[in-house]
Amino acid sequence: MGIASTSISHAEIHLQGQLVAGGSNSVNTDYVFHYRRTSTVPPLSKPNLDTIFQSTVAAKIILAVNVRWSQLTNTIRWLDDATDPPIPISHVNLGAIVTDGMSAVEAAFILLKTGLRGKSYRGGKHFAGLNEVDTTAPNDDVLNAAAIVLWGNVVTALGTALVDASGNTWYLEVMSRTLSQLTVNPTTVVGNDVNQILLNKRIGRMRGRQPKSVY
Repeated sequence: MGIASTSISHAEIHLQGQLVAGGSNSVNTDYVFHYRRTSTVPPLSKPNLDTIFQSTVAAKIILAVNVRWSQLTNTIRWLDDATDPPIPISHVNLGAIVTDGMSAVEAAFILLKTGLRGKSYRGGKHFAGLNEVDTTAPNDDVLNAAAIVLWGNVVTALGTALVDASGNTWYLEVMSRTLSQLTVNPTTVVGNDVNQILLNKRIGRMRGRQPKSVY
């Protein structure tokens, strides 16, 4: 049985995409974001939250990544309600950079920190679809100035409050799956607002996106 909208404060957004095959198999990506609304009075609308998230955050990610990555779908669910299903909303967008892309395992990493210590109170995102032009010799292991500007825009977007058309204000948070109970109602959502967002200039790696071997 669902719960009243006035008892819902937390949203989970999945930005789902895919890297087209670069000589091996295609690779799926799924970026998960958690947001907390500041008041439970305004009505809830998943399409309205999707619209502001897409224009504020997803649009900046698209501008930073290679054309071999495409956004496919955003899904949104209310974390406070264990019975609430994720609603998929289609977004077919290609990355904006049309030069050669890096390997699927290479990633831009953004660290999310809150006001509390411990692994339950920090998070991060590995964004796929980097570009060969994102580095410049002799500093081939770090993002160059142009790439830092693009990913800096993503950092700014993540730190921006989302104000949807229903009048809700949403802040990015780190939600602890270890400390939360999300499987049955009443749920317990343990989340803390993000107060620092840091871009790692070093090129990161995510082994889970390793394509299959080709012999």
